[in-house]
Amino acid sequence: MTQKYIPHLLALDRERDWARAAQACGISDNTLAQAIRSAEAEFGHALVRAGRPFQGFTQEGEQVLAWARQFAQAVDALKHCFADTRKRAGLAPLLARRSVSPRRLAMPGPDSGDMDLMIEAALCAPDHGALHPWRVLEFPAHQREALACLFEQEKLRRDPLAPADDIRRAREHATRAPALIAFIISPRPRSRVPVREQWLAAGAALGNLLNAAHHLGFGAIVLSGERCFDPALHSALGLREGEHLAGFISLGTITSQPSPRAMVAPSSMRTAWQAEQTAAVTAQALLQPDGNHDSHGSDL
Repeated sequence: MTQKYIPHLLALDRERDWARAAQACGISDNTLAQAIRSAEAEFGHALVRAGRPFQGFTQEGEQVLAWARQFAQAVDALKHCFADTRKRAGLAPLLARRSVSPRRLAMPGPDSGDMDLMIEAALCAPDHGALHPWRVLEFPAHQREALACLFEQEKLRRDPLAPADDIRRAREHATRAPALIAFIISPRPRSRVPVREQWLAAGAALGNLLNAAHHLGFGAIVLSGERCFDPALHSALGLREGEHLAGFISLGTITSQPSPRAMVAPSSMRTAWQAEQTAAVTAQALLQPDGNHDSHGSDL
């Protein structure tokens, strides 16, 4: 039986009324009746019991309905599969993003135009108050050796007896990647926007910058560690009072893919709030205010 008759049969089964079934199909009663007669002629058996109002389906009609339901369910499942595939295809660059070790990066790195695009993407991140509480410090190729000396000095301040291999690795952190930038968080303490929200905005900007690098075909990774808290290094890099060195971002062309990421079920990161389970906690919080609540709106 032709597939085109399936919606008519299913509508008649669902509505159990000729007029409502026709309306559900967007056709007239006569057109619906003609479609059923055509289906019966093609199948070779009566599918609907004769008479008005609707009298039900024949035994053969019930069998055809069972097939039609299975077919409709399969079509729906296929549609959902296609829709999910289209959604995943749209998010493919984000779903595939990985941090890539500098050892897996080679020339070329991003050029000046690429850097501008990455920073433009960072500027589009959620940012309450549009404060942009961050900045990027780029290390040109001819300055990387000087940066390596700073990294070596910082390592020796932390560990005056550091072995030669550790010193070498510290210097390589400044020279190995094709491109290197520092991401600096610059909160505005006198702003009406809470500092914690400014940190969130800076983190969102950093995420956008990394995602933009991935979209442009580059690998990237943020490396932090103890050196990011060294006051002498802060001074040498020109950090202002109140600024924080979030990390150094290595960028370049990926030479080998990192190991697959361990999959985490999205459902494990999501819960549904239940009022009755939190009512007691909420009441206790209201009775014991900590005086630190903010009344500011947010656009994060």
